[in-house]
Amino acid sequence: MAKILVVDNDLDMCQIISDILKEGEYTVNVSYNGKDALRKIKKNHYDLIVLDYKLNGISGLVVLEKALQMMPSLKIIMISAFGSDSTKTKARELGAGDFIDKPFDIKILNRSVQDILTRDTNKEKLKEE
Repeated sequence: MAKILVVDNDLDMCQIISDILKEGEYTVNVSYNGKDALRKIKKNHYDLIVLDYKLNGISGLVVLEKALQMMPSLKIIMISAFGSDSTKTKARELGAGDFIDKPFDIKILNRSVQDILTRDTNKEKLKEE
């Protein structure tokens, strides 16, 4: 079972995303700011982070970069209501696996989470064959 960290300064959004992911039987933790998220990443193993671009204090892009420095195999989905094309490009260059615009459809989030979490599993299976 995958362990996911949801990072968003909007408490309601964190709760909504957490509830959606828990329905998919994922283990979910939440964080409401970048500093707390980085502390949690340092102490815990997460398979995936759902990370808001616009956070209080530290930008989501900074959290993305630092998180991947700590744990290069970490998968990250950026979310934002303010995602310009240049922001999306920068996020992908830094290592985000996907960028989803808010408001988003639950099905899109679920599909992205599932795709990203199975992507490396499928690569490993191909290597073994």
